[in-house]
Amino acid sequence: MKSSKEIRQDFLEFFITKGHHQVNSAPVIPIDDPTLLFTNAGMNQFKDIFLGRIIPEFGRAVDSQKCIRAGGKHNDLDEVGRDGYHHTFFEMLGNWSFGDYYKKEAIVWAWELLTDVWKLPKDKLYATVHNSDENAYNIWRDKTDIDNSHIEYHGDKDNFWEMGETGPCGPSSEIHIDLGEEFCNLQGVDGHECRVNGNCHRYIELWNLVFIQYNRDSDGELHPLQNKYIDTGAGLERICQVLQGVKSNYDTDLFMPIIKEIEKISGIAYDQGEAGVPHRVIADHIRCLSFAIADGGTPSNEGRGYVLRRILRRAAHHGRLLNLKKPFLAELVDVVIKNLGHHYQELRDKKAFVKMMIKSEEERFNLTLDKGLIRFEEIRKQMESNGVKEISGSDVFMLYDTYGFPPDLTMLMAERYQLTLDKEGFIDEMQRQKDRARASAKFTLDNSDPRIIELLKQPATRFIGYENLTTECKLLDFYLDEGKVIFVMDETPFYAESGGQVADTGFIHGNDFEIRVVDVQKDNDLFIHQGILTKGMPQKGEVLATIDPDRRLKIMRNHSAAHLLQAALREVLGEHIQQKGSYVNSEHLRFDFAHIQQTSPRELAMVEAIINEKIRACLPITKAVMNITAAREEGALALFGEKYGDIVRVVSMGEFSKELCGGTHLDSTGQIGYFKIISESSIAAGVRRIEAVTGDNAEKLINQADDILSEAGRLLHSSTADLTDRIMKLIEENKQHQKTIETLQQKAASGQLDDLITRAETIKGIKCVISRIKVKSSKDMPVLGDQMRDKLKSGIAVLIAEVDGKVSILSVVSADLTKKYQAGKIVKQVAIEVGGKGGGRPDMAQAGGKEAGKIDQALQKARELIAAI
Repeated sequence: MKSSKEIRQDFLEFFITKGHHQVNSAPVIPIDDPTLLFTNAGMNQFKDIFLGRIIPEFGRAVDSQKCIRAGGKHNDLDEVGRDGYHHTFFEMLGNWSFGDYYKKEAIVWAWELLTDVWKLPKDKLYATVHNSDENAYNIWRDKTDIDNSHIEYHGDKDNFWEMGETGPCGPSSEIHIDLGEEFCNLQGVDGHECRVNGNCHRYIELWNLVFIQYNRDSDGELHPLQNKYIDTGAGLERICQVLQGVKSNYDTDLFMPIIKEIEKISGIAYDQGEAGVPHRVIADHIRCLSFAIADGGTPSNEGRGYVLRRILRRAAHHGRLLNLKKPFLAELVDVVIKNLGHHYQELRDKKAFVKMMIKSEEERFNLTLDKGLIRFEEIRKQMESNGVKEISGSDVFMLYDTYGFPPDLTMLMAERYQLTLDKEGFIDEMQRQKDRARASAKFTLDNSDPRIIELLKQPATRFIGYENLTTECKLLDFYLDEGKVIFVMDETPFYAESGGQVADTGFIHGNDFEIRVVDVQKDNDLFIHQGILTKGMPQKGEVLATIDPDRRLKIMRNHSAAHLLQAALREVLGEHIQQKGSYVNSEHLRFDFAHIQQTSPRELAMVEAIINEKIRACLPITKAVMNITAAREEGALALFGEKYGDIVRVVSMGEFSKELCGGTHLDSTGQIGYFKIISESSIAAGVRRIEAVTGDNAEKLINQADDILSEAGRLLHSSTADLTDRIMKLIEENKQHQKTIETLQQKAASGQLDDLITRAETIKGIKCVISRIKVKSSKDMPVLGDQMRDKLKSGIAVLIAEVDGKVSILSVVSADLTKKYQAGKIVKQVAIEVGGKGGGRPDMAQAGGKEAGKIDQALQKARELIAAI
C-alpha cells in the first residue's frame, strides 16, 4: 500500500518529468488577497496570472497546495466528522499551464498517472466534459483507452468553472471512480439511481481539469482569451482513500495516526460510525489549526481569527464528549508534524509556537466552558418547561458574548435535544453590538472601480526611492475624484505602504500644476499615488517628484528600531518570539509579537537597554539583494506567514539583526538617536504589543517626564532624588487618615442605629426596625448588621440604603426568633420589590436591587411579610 508521502511525491515527480516547475504551497493565510479568508484552492496564488496582471516566470507548474475551507462561501465546517470526506483542511495536488500546453496534454497525462503509475482499474474510471466541449470529448475518446461509454457530457453546474461573476472561466473535465455498489449510502431509497455526479457515495470525483479559455464580461458574455490556461486539482485525501483501499478519508494514513493518539489520551476506541464523530472532528481540526497558526493565523474575535477560534472551540467541545476535560489539543500537534512536517518545513520551524498558541487558547476557553454548559442546560430546561423549541437570538448571543460559544457550537449542542436556533435574532444582536462608525478616510484600492481598472493597465512602476528622494518621472495616467488626484508614474521615489511601513508623502510638480501626495498603495508592482491638487490641472508627461525628507528620516528611524526590537526580544525572551505584525510611521512604532505572557518591567528594561547599546555602537545597516535560499542559510528572519519571491532584500544591522525586508532604512543604527518603550499590552491570546518612540520624539517624552518630576517635587517640597520616599510617606499617612474616617463613620452609623431602635415599631408583639439608612458603601451593611443584632437583643430589622443609584438591603433576626422568622427568606421577598435578588443565613442576610424609586414599597413589603408569618 502506498503511503500518502509516496502518493504526493508520485504526483510531483510525474509532472516534473513533464517539464513542470515545482512551486511551494502558498500560506493558508493569504497575505496579499483581502478577498479571501483562507487559501481555499490551488489557483489562489496564480490568480494575478489568470487576470493578466503579472507575467508568469515559467509556463508549467506543479504543487501540493495547503487549503482551508471554513467560513465564507466555501464552508464545510458543520459537515466535518459526520461523513468520510468533508474537511476544513486538505491538500490539493495540481498541475498548471500558463499559455503553454492545453487540453490534450492535461487529459492524456492525467490518464497516464492514474492508470499507468497508480494502476487504477480503467473499467472503474469515468470522464465528464462540458456539454459544449466536443474537443475534450474527442481527446478522451481518441487519445486515451478509456471505455467510450464512460465519457459523459454534463452541464454548467458540474463542468464549467468560473473565478467570479466576471473574469477568466472555462469548461472542465472531471475524472470519477466507481467505488462499488457497497459504497452507496442510499440503497433502498425509492427512485435512487447510482450515477456520476449523483447524490450517493458510490461515484466520487478524483480530479478536476479546468480549461480556462474565456473571459466573461459584466454583461455575461464570453470572449476567447488570448492565452489559454490549464488549472487542475486532485484532493490528496481522496486519492489516498482510493489508492489505500479504505472506506473513508479518515481511514487513510493522513488521519489514522492522529485518531490513534486521540484513542490513547482519551481511552475511548474509535468507531467508524456515529460514535466516531468526535475523533474525526478533532483529527481534522488539529490539522487545520496547526497549519493556520504556522502560517501566521491567530485565534481572535475578528475575521479569519474568529473562524480559527470557532474551530479550536469546536474541537475542544468534542474532546469533552470523549471525557477530555483538561487541555489536550496541543498534545496532538507532534503527531501532525510527524505525519506532514517532512513536506511542510514551516510546521517543524513553528512547532513550539503552534503548541503554545493552541494550549493558551484552549486553556482560555476551558475557563468559561463549564459555566457555559451549565447556562445552556438552564436555558434548555426552561425552554422544555415552556414547550419552546427555538433558542432565542438573545440567548445564542449571550452564550457567544459571555461564554465564548460560537453559534455553530450552540447549534451542535441544541441538535442533541432537537432544538433550533434563532439565527436572524443572533445576527441582529451582533449588529447592535457592532453599530459604530466604520467610515475611514484611508485610501483603499477598489478593483471594481472602472477608473482603477484603467490605471491597472499601466506598466509596472520602478521604485527608485531607496537611492533618490527627488527625481524626474513621467506621469502616465490619472483621474480626478472630488478634489483628489489618483495617478501612476513610470518610476517613483515614493514608498508605497507595505510591510507595516506607511507610505511616503511629498509633492509632484508639473507644467503649471502641483499635487501634494498624501498616500501611495500597491497593486502587485504598480504604485498608485493619491494626492490633493493644490495648483493648476494635472497633465500627462514629465514631472518632478519630491518626497518629504524629514518625515522619511523619522520613518526610517522607527523601522530600523523595529528590527532591533525583534532581535532584542528574541535575546531576552527566547527564540520562539515571532513578529505578528507591525506599524511604522513618523511618530512612533508598533510591534506585535507572539508571547504567551506579559513582558515584565525588568524584561522591558533589558530590551530597551540592549537596543540603546546597539544604537550607541553605530552598527552599519546594510541592504543586500539575494536568492531566498541564501538569505535563509544566512539566518535572515522572515515575516510570519509572508509570501516571498525567489529574490529577496536582506537588511542587516551588524551581526545583531538580519531580516528579509523591502522597507526603507537608515545607514547606521546611530542615526536612530535613542529608543524608548512607551507601552506593552495584550491584543489577543498569545499576542503582545509594544509601542515605542525614537529620536526627537523619544527626547520629547523624556523631557516631559523630567518636567512632571520637577513639578511633583516642587508641589511636595522634595528633591527629585527623595521624591519616591516622600510619596510613600504620603500614601501611608493617607491610609491612616482613611482608617480614622472609617472609624468615625462607623460610630456615626452606630449612633444612627441607636436612634432607629428608639423609634422601633411593634408587629405581632415583636420589636421591628424597618427603615431607610445612609451608608457610604454596600460593604458597610454587614458591619451594621452585626451592630444591630447586638443592640436589638430581640427583634427584627430590615434596613435599606441607596448607594450610587442602586439598592442595598439588610435583614437581621435575633437568635430567639430564627425558628419562625428567617432573614434570608425575608430579604429575598423584599428584594423582588426593587428588581433584585439575594439571600443568606437565618440570622442575617443581604440583597441588592436596581429600582431605588421603589424603596418605600419594599419597606412596606417587609412589614407585611412579618405580619403574615
